Amino acid sequence: MEMSLEAQSLIFAGILIWVSVLVQHVNNMKTRGAQFLMSDRSSPLSEDGLTGRATRALRNNIKSVAMYVPIAAVAVAMQVSTPVTYWSALTWIVVRTTFSLGYWLKINMLRSLSWLVGMIAIAAFAVSLLQQAAA
Repeated sequence: MEMSLEAQSLIFAGILIWVSVLVQHVNNMKTRGAQFLMSDRSSPLSEDGLTGRATRALRNNIKSVAMYVPIAAVAVAMQVSTPVTYWSALTWIVVRTTFSLGYWLKINMLRSLSWLVGMIAIAAFAVSLLQQAAA
């Protein structure tokens, strides 16, 4: 049985968060050391440099996943796959990847444009799903 792109996008959502956490963790290890990672972390992380960008990218990815996953999960549960849900899922996967890379690498225009396109993809997916549910 072949898995729909909408279903694959749910797996991608988990991988996106995992990779975002890994980037943040590896950077913290590099900048603060293993002793900090094993501490109670009562001193806050810096919001500067890659440390801050990795933290903000993770935070934003969590928010995007929180908006996207319920919609995609309902589509998968209802076995809905339309051209709009397919392309919205593919677009979301691509732009969340470029968003993260843009954030980590300080490519602000890429990050901002990716965020905007991702929000549009989520909205288009939701509208398409609602139309299918009403049909």
